[in-house]
Amino acid sequence: MLHPNSLYYDFLKPEELTFLKKAADFCQREIAPHAAEWEEKEELPRALFTAAGRAGLMGMLAPKTVGGQELSMLCFCLVIEEIAGHCGAFAMNMAAHNALCVGHPLGYASDELKKKVFPGVLNGDWMVAWALTEPNAGSDTGGVETTATPLPDGTWELNGQKIYITMGNHSDRMIVMAVTGKDEKGKKEFTAFWINSADTTKVRKVKTSGVRASNTSEFHLKQVKGELVGQRGKGQHAALACLDGGRLGIAAMAIGLGRSAVEIAKQRMLSRRQFGKRIAEFQALQFMLADCEVELRAAEALLLQPCIMQARGQRFSLEASFAKLYASEAASRACNSALQICGGWGYTRDTSVERMWRDARLTEIGEGSSEIQRLIISRALLKAAEEKYGLAEPPPAKK
Repeated sequence: MLHPNSLYYDFLKPEELTFLKKAADFCQREIAPHAAEWEEKEELPRALFTAAGRAGLMGMLAPKTVGGQELSMLCFCLVIEEIAGHCGAFAMNMAAHNALCVGHPLGYASDELKKKVFPGVLNGDWMVAWALTEPNAGSDTGGVETTATPLPDGTWELNGQKIYITMGNHSDRMIVMAVTGKDEKGKKEFTAFWINSADTTKVRKVKTSGVRASNTSEFHLKQVKGELVGQRGKGQHAALACLDGGRLGIAAMAIGLGRSAVEIAKQRMLSRRQFGKRIAEFQALQFMLADCEVELRAAEALLLQPCIMQARGQRFSLEASFAKLYASEAASRACNSALQICGGWGYTRDTSVERMWRDARLTEIGEGSSEIQRLIISRALLKAAEEKYGLAEPPPAKK
């Protein structure tokens, strides 16, 4: 599907353009022929992740010194868009794996743990899950109830429950967020741990509306041994930093889904005839198509900004929220419009539009819901305004 906006390519190195083409070929060869079957089975084959690792897709952002591809954030996002255009479930898995499952130990693990983690998590030998969410915890990390207790041998023992964890029950290793006590202010102290997934107690695969082929999992931790990922009490800081990149991955996933759905709608408009003419001639549908394109291009522009900022070494947390919020909602609208344009045929499983429509809805929830993004954005705007204006009275009305 290679990205239609060639402007992006001006920001990529020649080797990144080569990798993007390689990723597109991988999608055509390994994903496109099987995506519908995976959707029906609600399962992604383990061999797909091995193949993705061998192709470099599981280590896109990691440096070459540990076996990664050392690609820019922009190239990573374009690859996620490409994958999403064929299979939203696998795009979500790759986005989470690269930003969270690789990014967290890469940025915060000890050198000793890094030697265990890399390159196994990059080359497809290991599938890794990132476990934060619980029945009472998600964006509200204060609701985390899983605990970790230090043992005499230097390891930790984890007990608790996790739910809605991407690929949790199919992973080989896992990064788990747990409470290790309270800080000096009496608040919960969060720490990340590296565990063997085989030590967890599987509960179920959670049935979801969209991204059905992804294994959304629930499991328990009962006296599971874990190893620190980073410093004790620094887990929340590390998690939030990783989520910045994760939100860009979800924004890219959303754009890929929206673009692919709109492409199908355009083909349908040119081939479907009603009242003696092609439906492409109906102005109502033409306007729907135009709105989709404008919104997707706006989403692309909002995604480009934090990618450039990241490449410059600038903080991009706020811009990641801009991109994730707008792209997810624009993609949902685009997929909804595409389905409407396709009519009854679009609502059936004879086409992938209805799957993209369901998958896109997840992007408004995962990695921080739209409401959380609005909260982040509004707080940042008001904080900046307070620093600029202080708590002064409103300016007097002009006479």
